[in-house]
Amino acid sequence: MPAVIFKSAAKALAQFLSDPRLWGILLISAFVSLLTLGGLFAGVWWGVREGVDWIAVHWPKYAGWMKYTEGTLGFVTAVVVSFLLFPTVIGFVVSFFQEAVADAVEARYYPQLPKADGPPLLASLLAATRFFVIMIIVNLLALPFYLLLLWVAGSGIALMLAVNGLLAGREYYEVVALRRLTPAQMDISRRRNRPAYFLTGVGIAALALVPVVNLLVPVFGIAVMVHVFHYLRPPAALPEPGTGV
Repeated sequence: MPAVIFKSAAKALAQFLSDPRLWGILLISAFVSLLTLGGLFAGVWWGVREGVDWIAVHWPKYAGWMKYTEGTLGFVTAVVVSFLLFPTVIGFVVSFFQEAVADAVEARYYPQLPKADGPPLLASLLAATRFFVIMIIVNLLALPFYLLLLWVAGSGIALMLAVNGLLAGREYYEVVALRRLTPAQMDISRRRNRPAYFLTGVGIAALALVPVVNLLVPVFGIAVMVHVFHYLRPPAALPEPGTGV
C-alpha cells in the first residue's frame, strides 16, 4: 500500500515539474486563495475585537484582560484560524479546476482511456461547497483539542492530520472516482481500499501544513489521487475505449 502511494506521488511530482497546464492552474488558484485568505484573516481579527468590545459593554466583569489584549488576541486567533483553514480555502478554489487537473494527468499517463464524462458542474460545485463547510466546522470544533493536545508530545498535530487526512482522502477520492464510476461503484471501491485513501489523505494534509508548499497541495493532491485510484481500481472495472465511462 505505501508503495502505491509513493509511486503515485513520484509520477505526480514528475508531471508537476514539467507540465505548464498544471502550473497555470496553480498560479490562478493560489492568487484567488490568497485573496480569500486575506479576507478571512481580516474578518476573524475584526470579529474577535468586536466580540471583546461587546462583552466589555454588556458584561464588563467578564471582559477582564481581554479588553487590554483584544488586538493581540484577535491577531493570534486570526493566524491560527487562517493556518488551519488555508488548505480548505485553496482546496475549494481548486475544485473549480479539478477536472482540468485530472484530465491532464490521465492524458499523460493513461491515454488509452476514453475521456471521462465527469459529474455535472453544479454537482461538483455543490460537493466542493459541502466539503468546504464540513472542513471549517470540523476543524473549529476540534480546535480546542488541537491546542490542548499540542503540548502532549505533539498529539495535537497527530489529531489534526488524522481528522484532515480522513476528510481530504474522502474528498479527493470522490473528485477523481466520480469521473469514471457510478456512486455505488465508488462506495464499493472506497470501502475496499479505505486505508490507502486515508493514508493518501494524511499525506496531503501533512503537506498542507508546510508554508508555501501548501499552495501546491490541492493540484498535487488531485494528481496523486488520480494515480492511486488507477493503481487500486480493479482491472475489470476499466472501461473499454470509446465507452465514455
